[in-house]
Amino acid sequence: MWLRASEPVDGDVVRSAAVTDADGVLAQRKLLAERFSVARVAYSSDGREVGFAGPIELGVEVGGLAMIDVPDGGHLVVQVRDLRIVELEGLSIDVDVSDVVPGAGSASVRPRFRSLSGSAVVLGRLDATGFTALAATAPFGELPFRPADSDEVLAIVDALDGDAPTVEVGTVAGTSAPARLRATGFARHTFMCGQSGSGKTYTTGVLFERLLAATALPIVVLDPNSDHVHLGSFRDPDDTSPEAQRYRSVASGVRVARARGLDAPYTLCADFSDLELDVQARLLHLDPIRDLDGYAALRHLAGGLGGTYSITELAAEAARRPETTELATRIDNLELTDWALWRRAGETSIASVDVRQARCIVLDLGSLPRAQERSIVALAVLGRRWAGRAGRNPVLLAVDEAHNVFPAASDDPLLQAAADLGVLIAGEGRKFGLHLLVATQRPGKVHPNVVSQCDNLVLMRMNGAADVEELTSLFSHVPAPLLQRALRFGLGQALLAGPISPVPSLAQIGARHTREGGGDVPTTWTTRRDTRP
Repeated sequence: MWLRASEPVDGDVVRSAAVTDADGVLAQRKLLAERFSVARVAYSSDGREVGFAGPIELGVEVGGLAMIDVPDGGHLVVQVRDLRIVELEGLSIDVDVSDVVPGAGSASVRPRFRSLSGSAVVLGRLDATGFTALAATAPFGELPFRPADSDEVLAIVDALDGDAPTVEVGTVAGTSAPARLRATGFARHTFMCGQSGSGKTYTTGVLFERLLAATALPIVVLDPNSDHVHLGSFRDPDDTSPEAQRYRSVASGVRVARARGLDAPYTLCADFSDLELDVQARLLHLDPIRDLDGYAALRHLAGGLGGTYSITELAAEAARRPETTELATRIDNLELTDWALWRRAGETSIASVDVRQARCIVLDLGSLPRAQERSIVALAVLGRRWAGRAGRNPVLLAVDEAHNVFPAASDDPLLQAAADLGVLIAGEGRKFGLHLLVATQRPGKVHPNVVSQCDNLVLMRMNGAADVEELTSLFSHVPAPLLQRALRFGLGQALLAGPISPVPSLAQIGARHTREGGGDVPTTWTTRRDTRP
């Protein structure tokens, strides 16, 4: 209870009065809170880092924009980086409580008040001439402080974008202002992370749609779960919104490659010669040191078969020579020639398809029956892009569920090879126009040397504090309190940071126009059937 009687009273009486007149006590507390309300003020000793305080209903949140009114009529614009509730004990006040506790007379009251306190960083100045970015301003004492309204956020966002080409992906959290990403920012690698149920797959589709509609950047999607196979078809064919119309003009350029027998523009197939010698050896379980003769036979035969050859041709050539029959037997024992992945007559290897002939190619890895086949396609396609890097042809290599392609650790030799190739592209590919977008559920599941090379972050809801701590270490340029907010994100909320966003920002992702593939198994089992006769 917040009252301390100045003279002894019966404890039972006090408790009874507190219960029966709870509304009255609360009303008194509200009057006191209004009388001694916390000022909405900001202050700074260096003109860059800003402290602020205000009542609980101040209306700011971590990552949000706020305004500081300056004497000349303009406003300093700051971004909130930290926010906490502070509880302070007020001054002692004598209060007449005889109407609450008969015979008690007056009481000495020390009410406790709660307020908000936090820190922010200066972004610039907004006045009648518009927004001007500033790294710092002159130090200042207490000045009025409030959250920015939607019109002010829009003016700031427009100015931050300037003349740079942008991709609109939704709205700035808590406002109607558009959330935009700088298209040039995707020239840096992007890491996207979100737990199952956060809206990650939906958001990935939104990014693909907006990039295809607003830029000329070709996209190759490695799709292990068949989530993006409908990227070329509309969920609502009658959608006439401006965004849908823009995407409709490029949707026909999306091509899907699927396993043989499925309806798709391309067959997901490959030649054995699409694989580097090291990868061929890993598939055949050959070590260049432990298996000296077998590895030498493979190298010799592959070199003599010319530019393009199949596993069947390699096996046949090995069987014809007495000194290499062991290699033919190895291929037969592994049943490699039986795999449906290998290219047949009249088909085109997916590794040789020129993505510049289409706007986007989705590789439906989920349509392949074997994990090894999925790894081979990833190695063939990414390996061909890396081998042709000298051409400097820009392409976005989007790897969804990237832990299935670039795992942090694996005993599978093909996955190890894929991870090694991912590390190589992440470290050296950007200067050749090979740009990665890597999406996963948890940061620790993807090879750390891939994640560490990503400058952009698209972060959705996370359930594990340990995962957020890991992201805090990996993306040290993003304020930790902003990353912590991901633990409380709702569906479709995201933190956008890095070269794609002038300042780290919170967004509500907008509408997707194409259908998602994959999906969860329906929970029809939640309703029990009545089996009674």
